[in-house]
Amino acid sequence: MLRIAIAGGARLGMSMVEPLLHSRHEVVAVVQDGRRTRGWNRVVQPAMARVLGGPFSMPGQARALGLPLVWIDKMTETELDPLRKLDIDLLLVSGFGIILKQPLLDLPRIGCVNCHSSLLPRHRGPNPFAAVLLSDDDETGVTFHVMERGIDTGDILDQGSFALRPTDTVLTVYRRCCELAASRVVPLVDRIEREGLRGTPQDADKATYEKNPSVADAWIDWTRSASKIDRQIRALGPSPAPRFRFRGRTVYVLRAKPSSIPLDAEPGTVIENRGFVKVATGQGTILLQGAFTPGPVPWFWPAPWCRPRLGEKLE
Repeated sequence: MLRIAIAGGARLGMSMVEPLLHSRHEVVAVVQDGRRTRGWNRVVQPAMARVLGGPFSMPGQARALGLPLVWIDKMTETELDPLRKLDIDLLLVSGFGIILKQPLLDLPRIGCVNCHSSLLPRHRGPNPFAAVLLSDDDETGVTFHVMERGIDTGDILDQGSFALRPTDTVLTVYRRCCELAASRVVPLVDRIEREGLRGTPQDADKATYEKNPSVADAWIDWTRSASKIDRQIRALGPSPAPRFRFRGRTVYVLRAKPSSIPLDAEPGTVIENRGFVKVATGQGTILLQGAFTPGPVPWFWPAPWCRPRLGEKLE
């Protein structure tokens, strides 16, 4: 039986907690980001999360399960002392916002293992969910790897994959990764107990690194193909939210349907305006099935009083 602490947030972290709670291993602590949460917020946040946060709030579930919360920031000896006293064998990490320093990497008896939501070495970094859609990958999955000082660079212990669907969004990819991680974590921990951290080195020549998308990445370029715009919409919603300009206002797009049928129209031109709006692109057309304009009162676009004209250009 291994004594395990879990460092992570939201659904991916809880996806590993639940199966481990029903295994022969013992979850002894939940580690949280102390840089974003300070002072009294460390008391208030878990209490509020337990009431309002739902089943995928790590602080709330830690309180509900009676697990100690350990907040880390600078990872000094004093800060890590509560975790050290728990005598942990393994630290499992998922979706954690802090790069672990050597004192924490060295603390568990066996070591630290990260669950990364891509098929490493592709798509290292904080944004693998959007990256697989923007890259038009055929599949993605989760990788459990040994943690070291580099970002997502350690030896691979276990991988699982699933095929990407034409309708997958960043949120459905995230959910499917959570489900896959939950199904693989207990067999992996059982193997680590028997064999230790025996993994396969990553091929650095095949590695890619993905930053979080910015607002600049969210503006739709109608000269691109309909399929690329569709991937952009599925990858960048709900944040930073794909967008375009219409009569001086920003319109945010939630859902669209591409078509590769050739059309002789300038990119950005409205070619249908009854019901959903259809727009010409650099290759094919795209039907905007869900869009809205922001405040002061958010409203579905196009509203009846500002419907685009046939032949009008979107920016």
